Amino acid sequence: MGGCVSFQLSCDQVLNRAGSCFCGRGNYIRNLEKNLVALEKSMEVLKARREDVLRRVLREEGKGLQRLNEVQVWLTSVQTIENHFDDLSSCKTVELQRLCLFGVCSNNLTSSFRYGRRVFLMLKEIESIKSDGVFEVVADSVVADVVEERPLQPIIFGRETMLERAWNRLMDDETGIMGLYGMGGVGKTTLLAQINNKFCGVSVGVDIVIWIVVSSDLRVEKIQDEIAEKLGLGGGGWNQKEKRQKVTDIHTLMKNKKFVLLLDDIWRKVDLTEIGVPFPTRENGCKVVFTTRSREVCGHMGVDDPMEVECLAKDDSWDLFKKKVGQLTLKSHPDIPEQARKVAEKCCGLPLALNGIGETMSCKRTIQEWHHAVQVLNSYAADFSGMDDQILPILKYSYDSLKGDQIKYCR
Repeated sequence: MGGCVSFQLSCDQVLNRAGSCFCGRGNYIRNLEKNLVALEKSMEVLKARREDVLRRVLREEGKGLQRLNEVQVWLTSVQTIENHFDDLSSCKTVELQRLCLFGVCSNNLTSSFRYGRRVFLMLKEIESIKSDGVFEVVADSVVADVVEERPLQPIIFGRETMLERAWNRLMDDETGIMGLYGMGGVGKTTLLAQINNKFCGVSVGVDIVIWIVVSSDLRVEKIQDEIAEKLGLGGGGWNQKEKRQKVTDIHTLMKNKKFVLLLDDIWRKVDLTEIGVPFPTRENGCKVVFTTRSREVCGHMGVDDPMEVECLAKDDSWDLFKKKVGQLTLKSHPDIPEQARKVAEKCCGLPLALNGIGETMSCKRTIQEWHHAVQVLNSYAADFSGMDDQILPILKYSYDSLKGDQIKYCR
């Protein structure tokens, strides 16, 4: 008797479970295998369409055009849904093993229902994205500025001749790569910024000027990302690409442009090929200009005759220092100008020191304070205000780079 009741209950449970699978929410479970097959095929078609669109985009970008924003948004949405698809596929085997009764029911109704619904909804989303990925035009004329103006001090002392020399050499057809070297704080970045800004006011047939700060932590992908942003290649899809694909995309776009690449503060060789930048030649008219503290780095970059950025001459140093200190301070005591000249001389024509120390002394309006400043600079300059954190760390590299103790001693 008890056995019959037990058997009857078991049959009811089976029938109830089977019934739930054949109607309403159970359709997600009953159609799971069929929907998974359809999902995988739809995803393959979407990937193929994405590759076709991207191929068109790169071809147009190679002509100097810029991809449309709606195209980039679509490419990003494809990448997003692909990531979600991969996540869903990782659970496929486990979820299929839960199915029973010839695939119309499950050992875990809740899990199978949720998974089946995700599959169904993703299938609809992929179909929608596919239908949106039909573009008559994928790129248009580039609207970005040829060059972005760099901020500079209103007045720069003693660099007019140097700027003219550097500009004339850069404009020479025989110059493909130009190096500017000099000790830390001598004004290399300022000179490079002046060169950058000259492109704002002249027409020399350049398509684009790109400014990149490299510094001691040379990271190729960081340089690639900054170049890509300037070229209009940036975005979600770009960030998902591998390094070698970025090389191809950058090279494809830049090979048809007359570009000027400005690399500020390089500490070792920057391999243009590794980045994807075409090598500048007389034929393509492209230019690369870099700044470095080491003449040796210039040689590694293939520049045998780099331009040295030297310290300011005595008169130019005094003019810069006077400007930083200000006439009000210089006239506050008859003897201050004489002491100020001594302080300026201690800066040895280094713009970094002239600017930093000049700003510090601009509020010193007693002769005693100026006498003290001269004494400190004569005895131990590191004790001077601002030296420890603003000036000495920059000068240390230049000193450490000198070859041999004898040369360091003479310096």
